[in-house]
Amino acid sequence: MNFMITPLTYAELPSFFPVFSSVLSNEFPSYSKKTVRYLLEEMYTPTNFTYWLKNRLKTIFVAKNEAQTIIGFAVIDEPYGGVSLCRWLGVVKEYQKMGVGSALVEMWIEQAIKTRCHKVELAAQPTAREFYEKAGLTLEGLRKKSYFGIDQYVFGKVVADPQANKLLN
Repeated sequence: MNFMITPLTYAELPSFFPVFSSVLSNEFPSYSKKTVRYLLEEMYTPTNFTYWLKNRLKTIFVAKNEAQTIIGFAVIDEPYGGVSLCRWLGVVKEYQKMGVGSALVEMWIEQAIKTRCHKVELAAQPTAREFYEKAGLTLEGLRKKSYFGIDQYVFGKVVADPQANKLLN
């Protein structure tokens, strides 16, 4: 299957949010429906995504199929202290296990290196452990009863040498 990954544009926001909402609702099994509703109605709203893009507080990569339909995404926070944090990574169910998620991880790592980060990190639900290990990330820890009371695995990968002058510039 052919797909491409690009940064999300303002024009694509109306088509992005329904995909984000659907994936969050269906592909993150540890979250209750009430938690998902809270996340979508209070935190990760279309208004907030617009604000984050406008103010460059997050980078969002989207994977699109040949019909230019969004089939996956990576929501990445602005780097801090040389670390790039992926807040959300998701792929529409019918496109899973086709390389889309792995390509999003690769794009995230490339972006981290370009923005002078030395490390990438994310927290994932237990069901995603095998995927992130196959994608080359290292399991660094377990957060017991973390956000919304669920266990999360912390994954990371050192992608460059952390140099103080890079971190302060």
